[in-house]
Amino acid sequence: MKIGLKKKAASLMVAAVVTTCLPAVVSASEGELTISINGTKLVSSANHVADGRVYIDLKKFSAFTGFTFSYDNKKHSAIINGKEVKAVETKGIPTVAIKDLANAVDVNSLSWNGKTKTAQLSFASKLVVYGDIVSELAGCVLQNRFTVGDGIVFRMKATNPVTGKLAEDAKLQVHLATGEVLDMQLGQHPPELPGGEKFWSANYKVTDKTPKGTLGYYITAQSASMKGEYKPFQVMPSLITIVDTEPSETGKSTQ
Repeated sequence: MKIGLKKKAASLMVAAVVTTCLPAVVSASEGELTISINGTKLVSSANHVADGRVYIDLKKFSAFTGFTFSYDNKKHSAIINGKEVKAVETKGIPTVAIKDLANAVDVNSLSWNGKTKTAQLSFASKLVVYGDIVSELAGCVLQNRFTVGDGIVFRMKATNPVTGKLAEDAKLQVHLATGEVLDMQLGQHPPELPGGEKFWSANYKVTDKTPKGTLGYYITAQSASMKGEYKPFQVMPSLITIVDTEPSETGKSTQ
């Protein structure tokens, strides 16, 4: 008898958690309903409530998060993240129940605020940013010591931690300790070869005004829904050093 009561109590606790996350019955008009992803509103006239379920615009969700999908209007279903979910066309736009979508893409959390009529989806919120520094003159060879006239090439990638794909809509910038900010450009490298690797790059030319010693820097990345940052390790091999001249193999200085 005691064991049966414990099982019943546990079942009631699980049911309570589910219903507080998103109730079975939801009442909200189009103007009242808010869908938020990582704190940013996903605005669409296709977002709606039907039969007590919140439906989300799948096209807007895909553009915002980077998840791609396919839609079969005959079967009224969509494939997202390799999983099939039922879909409903609203104003010609495929929409899916937000709970079904959350299960398909493995969100960190899904919550519902009945007072504000807000559904909140939460994902990993930071872009993964990484890369290296190479010499322009040396043919893109890894290097950390530069002198006047050298070109420093910053090469970076920013990936969406949710999809694992390159966040191609992201804007990356190099922030130098001199106060200069360099916009990075996304491109294929080498550009002339098919199937080359895509990453962001920016070039900085060392001048006689560039301060000698360690040149501090960090990289910022921002997409429509996420931010990220890269900072090098605070050890000499990872830091940029600006020197007067580089010693030659014979021990003499090159000019």
